[in-house]
Amino acid sequence: MMKREHKRIALKLQREKLIKELNKVYRNAFDELSSLDIEEGSLAKLSQKFLLSREAAISSLETEIEKPIITESPQKN
Repeated sequence: MMKREHKRIALKLQREKLIKELNKVYRNAFDELSSLDIEEGSLAKLSQKFLLSREAAISSLETEIEKPIITESPQKN
């Protein structure tokens, strides 16, 4: 059975891995946007939506990385 600290580290590493993968996905999406033949206004709106989406996805994962994991209540003496 994994100890609490090992679980915390495993979860943190998984979140960090997911953040890296999401950054790759968004980078690829932006690269594709630059190759589209659409008007500048539409491109700007879509780019803004991508940025908002990226921020929402990644910031919540980063917040979780910083939170301590509490799996048991403290024992009273």
